[in-house]
This record gives sequence, C-alpha cells and structure tokens, in this order.
Amino acid sequence: MENGFKAMSQAADEGGAGRSNGDNAREGTSQLKKYGVDTDQMTEAATERVTELQQLLIDEIRARPMRALGWAAAIGVVFGFWAAK
Repeated sequence: MENGFKAMSQAADEGGAGRSNGDNAREGTSQLKKYGVDTDQMTEAATERVTELQQLLIDEIRARPMRALGWAAAIGVVFGFWAAK
C-alpha cells in the first residue's frame, strides 16, 4: 500500500502544475480506485459523519442555549485577540 501512495505522490508532483482542480480531482479519484479505495463509499461515510455532527450540535444548542452562547462569546474573544496581533 505504501508503494501505491508513493506512486500517486510522484505522479502528482510530476504533472499537477498545469491542470485545473476538476482534472486533478478526477485523476485523484481514478488513482484511488485503481488502488482499491472506494471514493464513493468514503464520500458517503464522510457525509453521514458531518450530518451526525451537525445534529449533535443542534441538539446541544437547543438543550443548553446559554452554554452555547458562552462558548461562542469565548471563541469570539479568543479570535478577536488573535486577529488583533
């Protein structure tokens, strides 16, 4: 499997400069499928996980709105100080 990743990395280094992102994505997908990785299944699994995370966040915010507001304010302060530097 490691040799497959090396081959894909070398192929990307050799020919990735003049192509569009769509071409690179299609070639990357075809390379992964050639090495036995089902990209459709990976995409579906990632979509399911994101949906679960979104639902978890929505449920948590509805259950404890003041805590969510506190976290949002704290994160805003941290990003504000970070951006000011």
